[in-house]
Amino acid sequence: MFSVLRRLRTLFYVVITTRMDTSFSRTFSAADYAVFAVMLFLSTVIGFYYAFKDRKRQNTEDYLLAGRSMSPYPVALSLCVSFLSAVTVLGTPAEVYAYGTMYTWSFVGYFTAAVITAEIYIPVFYSAKLSSVYQYLEYRFHRGIRILVTLIYMVQTVLYAGIVIYAPALALNAVTGLNLWAAAVSTGAICIIYSTLGGLKAVIWTDVLQAVVIVVGLVAVIIKSSVNAGGIENLWRNAEEGGRIDFLKFDTDPRIRHSVWTVGVGSIFLNMALYATNQAQVQRYLSCRSLKDAKKSVMFNFLGIFVINSLALLAGVALYGYYHNCDPITLGHVKRGDQLMPYFVLDLFRHNPGMPGLFVASVYSGSLSTVSTAITAMASVTLQDFLKPILSWKGLTFKEMTYTWISKGLVVFYGLICILFAYLTSQLGGILQASISVLGLAGAPLLTVFTLGVLFPCCNTWGALAGIISASTATVWVFVGRIIYPPEAEFNNRLSLSDSACLVSENTTLELMQNSTQVMENVTTAPRPPIADFYSMSYFYLTAFGFLVGITVALIVSFMTCGHRNRKNVSAKLIHPIFDHALFSCLPDRFRKLMWCGVAHDEKKKQNNNNNQRRDEEIVLNMRDTSLQ
Repeated sequence: MFSVLRRLRTLFYVVITTRMDTSFSRTFSAADYAVFAVMLFLSTVIGFYYAFKDRKRQNTEDYLLAGRSMSPYPVALSLCVSFLSAVTVLGTPAEVYAYGTMYTWSFVGYFTAAVITAEIYIPVFYSAKLSSVYQYLEYRFHRGIRILVTLIYMVQTVLYAGIVIYAPALALNAVTGLNLWAAAVSTGAICIIYSTLGGLKAVIWTDVLQAVVIVVGLVAVIIKSSVNAGGIENLWRNAEEGGRIDFLKFDTDPRIRHSVWTVGVGSIFLNMALYATNQAQVQRYLSCRSLKDAKKSVMFNFLGIFVINSLALLAGVALYGYYHNCDPITLGHVKRGDQLMPYFVLDLFRHNPGMPGLFVASVYSGSLSTVSTAITAMASVTLQDFLKPILSWKGLTFKEMTYTWISKGLVVFYGLICILFAYLTSQLGGILQASISVLGLAGAPLLTVFTLGVLFPCCNTWGALAGIISASTATVWVFVGRIIYPPEAEFNNRLSLSDSACLVSENTTLELMQNSTQVMENVTTAPRPPIADFYSMSYFYLTAFGFLVGITVALIVSFMTCGHRNRKNVSAKLIHPIFDHALFSCLPDRFRKLMWCGVAHDEKKKQNNNNNQRRDEEIVLNMRDTSLQ
């Protein structure tokens, strides 16, 4: 333990002493480093605490699923910061600064996806007592489908973890002077330490701490900028005059980057792919004490998402309102939009030591929560989907403690892999769009195959395989086409920036004019075939497009391979009778039974009733015995 602490101290010393030159003179003070260090220290302490507390009774279920004993409230907070934390803190304000507030419509997607997940997917997964969500695919289709989907998930997770390690480190390096790779490595190292020691329980409770830090950091930025500007209304007015306050873009053109339809509808499919099919999320549902608590965790998660994203959007309004006539990018103080918030915070709190450190702590809290979630989830699927079946096939079995140590070794391994893959994200552009694109690429086949399994008993293994391949092909095709033929400027909705109140040097002005001219030449001279308009669809539609293609192809292939003939043999536990939901209670019983498609849901109901009756009888007998005593 002491050797680990010494290494941690040495690593942190490297982070705070290795600096790089930047064009912005304000950097961290001693107080900032102290605040930042306290947050990292507390995250590590939580890992040590749960490692010590559960040292005598920890098995793989305790380590990877927190013993299925978690309350819905910490699980909900953990869900909030698992995916959109660092991306939200840096990317969302930059989005508002450059494109306005249309991203607010993503709340529609969050809420709709949360409700659908809670009512359709979670009941099926929870009743199956899964350790890995991909076990469901083996029960429903075939082991080959399970392995293929697990591999897709792991590639997605490694790439996404790379984004949330590298991009915040790059932004903070350019503005605060924190060494780029020391910052990136420290993020991975801290995650490895507390995730390895305390397992999922430590990850969840550390996420709770990090959610609080994120909220405090964003609130501090909003309050301070409002005070400096003479009130939040002044910042809002500046943003409104600059065209940033816009919630009513109802243009139905799918090429529009952000509109009510692209963001509101597209984000439903994107978030369903996250909440309903992603091991990192489902692993948290399965850690709850009951199905009711699992559903609660999803809905309370939406409240947390609403609060954190609302604060990030308001911080973006404050960011533009503060620099509405003096753009830091034009001045050359920052080079990327993702660097705006760190620059803003250092400028805003230049006379308040410790506050920039609090904001940086909130950014790193986001990175820590995401990476710890990723590596524990990948350790779980590797153990459950690969190692245990292989060992069982060879006739090998180990004690539970051995599997627990294997899980810890996998957490360390995947933590190192995520650090190594971090450098790839430098080519993906802004972190908000990059993260949504990466999640969309893998989200489409994942959402396709799980939806086929849960809602379509006529779909067979061949149909599921065709759905995965077609959904993956469709999303990759559009993604690559979008890179080769970027959308035209009229669809990007990028708003103008002003430097009217800044003193820009003559050389800087000339350089900006030359760059602008070169960009225009590239746009006007590059040939654009007709298919380029199709590639220009909003990146929010990527998951939805792949999902629709995958579902259509899968059902056609299932019908051609006679999958409908075997629908009656599908276990009722693996299918959700959607028309039995209270929402459709007005429909005739005959019609609802017809929608079972031959699946024996009535037998499942009888079995559940018998189990409930047996449980009630046992409770009565226990009460009678207690009264007699």
